[in-house]
Amino acid sequence: MRIPPSSHPQPNPREHAAATPPRPTLVPVTEPPPQEAVRRTHRVERGSQVEQRTDRFSVLNDFRYLTDSDKTMLSEVTGERIEPGFTDRAGPASAFALQLALDRRTGQLAPHQEVTSVYLRNAAESLDRANEGRRGFTNPYSGQIFDQAISWLDAHGRARADIRL
Repeated sequence: MRIPPSSHPQPNPREHAAATPPRPTLVPVTEPPPQEAVRRTHRVERGSQVEQRTDRFSVLNDFRYLTDSDKTMLSEVTGERIEPGFTDRAGPASAFALQLALDRRTGQLAPHQEVTSVYLRNAAESLDRANEGRRGFTNPYSGQIFDQAISWLDAHGRARADIRL
């Protein structure tokens, strides 16, 4: 089958090439201008200063979501003093403290909701169900710290039901 010639005039390739502006040639730059190099070095130094100051913890970590009553409970139960950006320990914070802060950040524990023993038990069960059969999983709401937290909450009148509105 043959296609009939078009009734539209075809552009001449030589004329089309002359009408198209030439493309600019890209030349690779091997070194940044001196002003740019100074700025980059300054940013790196500033980042390392922040890292040294916060000692392994980001300034914008989950600890900023903890309430004063959370911090009081953690200091009495785990012995940790926790503030946004640091703990008073050389190593990482306890898994219990990290999970409590995560629960605050994700909304599992509302900003003005008190931690109760009922909440901790329910959260522990939920974590166990969600991670059932997962090798190597240790529930952060378990063990000696969990038991101490439950006892502390019960002793301080926070054994009541966990009600969410």
